[in-house]
Amino acid sequence: MRHSFRFFFVSLCSACLVFSVTAFADATRLVPIITYLLQDSRLVYPPAPESCPDSKIGVCYDIVYVRQPRFGDFQNTTWPEVFHPGRLDPGADLVLLRTNGTEEILIDCEVCSVTDPFVSFDGQWVFYSLFHDLTQLNSQRSDLPRLGADIYRINLASRQIEQLTHGEFTPNTGNGNWDERNPLDPASSFNRLGYGILNLGPMPLPGNKLVFTSNRNGFVPTKGFSTPTMQMFVMDLDGANVHAIAPMTIGSALHPTILNDGRIMFSSYESQGIRDRRLWGVWTIDPDGRNWAPFVSAMTSPNAYHFFTQVSSGEVVVEQYYNLNNNGFGALFALPASPPNPNQPAFGSPFPNLNPGILQTVNAAHGQTTFRDSFTPQGYYALTPMTHPGDSAAPEDPNGGPRVGKFTHPSAAPHNDLLVAWTPGPANDLNRPTTLPYYDSGLYVIDSMQPVNSPSELKLIKNDPRYNEAWPRAVVPWRDIHGVDEPASKPWLPNDGSVHAELPAGTAYGLVGSSSLYKRDTSPGRGSSQFDGLDAFNTSQNDQSSNWFWQGADAGKYTNSDIWAVRLLAMEAITDRRYGPNNSPSNLAGDFYSHANEKLRILGEIPVRKFDQSGQPIMDPEGNPDTSFLVKLPADTPFTFQTIDRYGMVLNMSQTWHQVRPGEQRSNCGGCHAHSQMPLDFEQTAASNSTYTVRDLSTSTPIVTGDNAGNVGLSEVPTATVNVEFYQDIRPILQNHCIACHNGSQNAGQLVLDDTSKESGTHVPNDYYRLANDSGAKYGYPPVIPNKSWRQSNASRYIRRFQSRRSLLTWKLFGARLDGWSNADHPTESVPGDASTLPAGTSANNADLDFVASTAHPAGGMTSLSMAQKMMVARWIDLGAPIDVSAANGRHLGWMADDNRPTLTISQPRANVNTVPVTAIVVAVADAYTGVDLDTFSVTADFSVNGFAAGSELKNLFSHQGGGVYRLTLASALPQNQHERHIFAEVKDNQGNVTRQAVRFFTAP
Repeated sequence: MRHSFRFFFVSLCSACLVFSVTAFADATRLVPIITYLLQDSRLVYPPAPESCPDSKIGVCYDIVYVRQPRFGDFQNTTWPEVFHPGRLDPGADLVLLRTNGTEEILIDCEVCSVTDPFVSFDGQWVFYSLFHDLTQLNSQRSDLPRLGADIYRINLASRQIEQLTHGEFTPNTGNGNWDERNPLDPASSFNRLGYGILNLGPMPLPGNKLVFTSNRNGFVPTKGFSTPTMQMFVMDLDGANVHAIAPMTIGSALHPTILNDGRIMFSSYESQGIRDRRLWGVWTIDPDGRNWAPFVSAMTSPNAYHFFTQVSSGEVVVEQYYNLNNNGFGALFALPASPPNPNQPAFGSPFPNLNPGILQTVNAAHGQTTFRDSFTPQGYYALTPMTHPGDSAAPEDPNGGPRVGKFTHPSAAPHNDLLVAWTPGPANDLNRPTTLPYYDSGLYVIDSMQPVNSPSELKLIKNDPRYNEAWPRAVVPWRDIHGVDEPASKPWLPNDGSVHAELPAGTAYGLVGSSSLYKRDTSPGRGSSQFDGLDAFNTSQNDQSSNWFWQGADAGKYTNSDIWAVRLLAMEAITDRRYGPNNSPSNLAGDFYSHANEKLRILGEIPVRKFDQSGQPIMDPEGNPDTSFLVKLPADTPFTFQTIDRYGMVLNMSQTWHQVRPGEQRSNCGGCHAHSQMPLDFEQTAASNSTYTVRDLSTSTPIVTGDNAGNVGLSEVPTATVNVEFYQDIRPILQNHCIACHNGSQNAGQLVLDDTSKESGTHVPNDYYRLANDSGAKYGYPPVIPNKSWRQSNASRYIRRFQSRRSLLTWKLFGARLDGWSNADHPTESVPGDASTLPAGTSANNADLDFVASTAHPAGGMTSLSMAQKMMVARWIDLGAPIDVSAANGRHLGWMADDNRPTLTISQPRANVNTVPVTAIVVAVADAYTGVDLDTFSVTADFSVNGFAAGSELKNLFSHQGGGVYRLTLASALPQNQHERHIFAEVKDNQGNVTRQAVRFFTAP
């Protein structure tokens, strides 16, 4: 089946080499090709299996694979991987390799390319993604293809091709002026992406559904080491009932892969907060978006976990590789799909040296060595210890052959075998110490999941040196690999009111909580002994600590007794509005700046300590003060947590995204990032009691308050969220209380805060830059380390990213050192910025700053500032010091703009077959920020409803049941038949973002 005018069919047998050529430009070119093929050992057939002696390919089943271009040993190729999932060389074909050695090109590409094939559960179809034209790229947008990619399937018997997606575009309509029919090149009055919609990674699900990833929402990641933002969607195979199941993946998500128990594995771009921008982990999630959980955590800097499969034994194979530099090639590791010992924690210690060593080979001279990670899953081991996943060349073959190469695209096969794409050679794009020869990927088998210690242990299927063979898939039914016809089917969003009294049937809300904030694994596995195992204040040493960057997020030294409350933050994706009217600056897609490059808004601060009538603390079953909590918030709103002290300052932070789906309660995490500990059962804590007050964070925002005497309270802000932003909240404090001394004339402390002009080469004003963006120490006292820059998580001399407790600015306002250390604990120069004045014999890498009281900044704090103002500055730092760049240019589409669409769910009737009579239509709405605009609420149906003709507006027939749930009771139950019916609902928030939901259903099987 052609997608171009090129067709090249190869038929190979052991005795002859026959080419059938149609429209081949120059048949004389075949002569040298034939000669080369006959001389190349990689075309020698592997031995036939005993069970099928006539096989010419070494296995007893046909294989589909992707045949990608190769340009010889001296020119690199482009493969989709986490850094650029939308990049691939044109001309990648879908090929069927038969056991008799013949091949058929199923999808023939000239300018298009195929990727991500997967065989249907019955073995009759192959799903795949097709890049329409990879010669038309947008060089201004990371060479993303202008025409995008769509999902297809081909029937292996009839060769019938069905297109399943069609470039659907669903942007946030309140953040830009979009033509939803054209993301590429609409009229000049519209914003545009300038590249196409990518629908990738198709994976069939039980019940004739498909999960896939798409950038149809028009987002870009919060960090710049991947683009665009891919999110997961589930739909019926005919395109009906499309659902976004993971709104939390505002970084990106790739390659959803079904497990036999019905869960979906996927790669998640774990770049939240100030974590390393190269991190990807593997998560699991139910097909309806509930019950997400870590599987292989992104706790190893700077590698990515991507590409995975489940084999016949039930084990899962995961690839680890260094992004960008290896074309997606790395090493393979295996682990059980579920922890084998339920009486032990699912993950190892945050301290790598306490976890089992994992084999790898980096240097042939040293042989196999071990490495250790934080939170190693139970039963994790190296499947390919002959190589390594890093960004240097694969090791040399100790037997004198070529470098041993690396692996990608693992795929399960019958009899617990594993199909892989493997390339010999360095498999690395950096000259460490060589890049040559470039990738020559072929198809191989790892027999019975036996660890591979040498390339000689791989069983060759096919390696044609003219191409890169990739994505091998066994053309067999699911049963032949897993012993059942298809994976287990999980229920779809029950939302029936049975979970909790606060979640009535059909709700658009969810509940989230935890059993304890004391039970935590927040400390870094790597740190400085000089700083009590945490990160040094400012050191020239690279990777000195994992804290905040890849594992651990403790903000200074503290004990559990400092824990006072939990802060929930709403999180938003970033609409890519860089082209068209009101376009945002070229490097600020969201028209704002913050240390995390993402919008974080306070949903609420919930005190977690509980006391009895006599004032004594209530204890949990483990003997600690009960710090459990449970809150209600709009479903499908990404959020995260910060543990805070009694002054609202961050103690630790969960640097990842979370979500709850409509009607879901998530309170089973057992602690605060406590992966290495057995969970504390939420049902045994105070927050599970029926007398516990569940706070609704959609109606008001509780905020911790305090006074100078140390008294702590709680204030209810009558808005759904609280924003803290530089222009709105911080500059007024600086102008009214700071610039009298910190100005260009007096230059107190070499900190000038009265210059509000735009800082050269940036999008921010000078007063902001000096406080929150001067890591290069352009202004003020320089750091004492040799390179004279503010490193680690320091944004400047005055602010440490997300850590108000470790920020000099906060110390000055509160009149005290707040990071848990004393001035005597670490050396400090006596003359600010002069390393020569450090105490004799001390290292600049162990130095920090001191708090020294002064007339302007006395012990106890600045009396001209209220405690509310001091806490405001602390919150601003702990939210990433955001500034709304658009406020200075009048666009008002930056920090304050709502980039989360409202929640909309249709719970009755159920999608597809309804097994009980349909007597009502139930729709629910919610919104976490600007609120639902009920004037835009609309419901229609393609059948008559209570005397209203098909297509009539039905919203006035609904009655509000409370909590955003609306019900239309039908005059009589719909006839029970197999007639296809549809309901369409939509609503906007007050920003103008629209959510649409269409349900296709039947009233009888």
